[in-house]
Amino acid sequence: MAALTQRSTQSMDGRHLNLRLGLGIGVAIALLLLIWLIKLLLPWLLLLSGLAAWGYGWHRHQQFQQRLYRCFYCCLEQNRGKVSALDFAIAAHITGPQARTFLDARARDFFADFEPTDYGDVVYTFRTQSPITMPSQSLLG
Repeated sequence: MAALTQRSTQSMDGRHLNLRLGLGIGVAIALLLLIWLIKLLLPWLLLLSGLAAWGYGWHRHQQFQQRLYRCFYCCLEQNRGKVSALDFAIAAHITGPQARTFLDARARDFFADFEPTDYGDVVYTFRTQSPITMPSQSLLG
């Protein structure tokens, strides 16, 4: 009886060993397939994430530009077509160089005049044929 018990114990140990060996080989194959899949898909994942980041950055840039234009038109309305780089920078919460770059571009777009101040700043004068009114205010009133 003891020999029969010993044989069944050895047989069970052999089955457990075969099961463990099979599981180990299965896990190793699964890891190799996962590594191969990552290697295959990594360039595409990087490309897609790069495109998504670029798209997000472009969207943020467009929002920033829209905010600058709204602030610019508001400053023109409040100051009857005249705005300095400092006033625009303060109103738009941007740096002086950013304000000057934006105003210089709008001055070229709209053929503005430049008037130097006693403080060394430049006042941009935008001329219009009619009084400046914001479209949103005319729609509300």
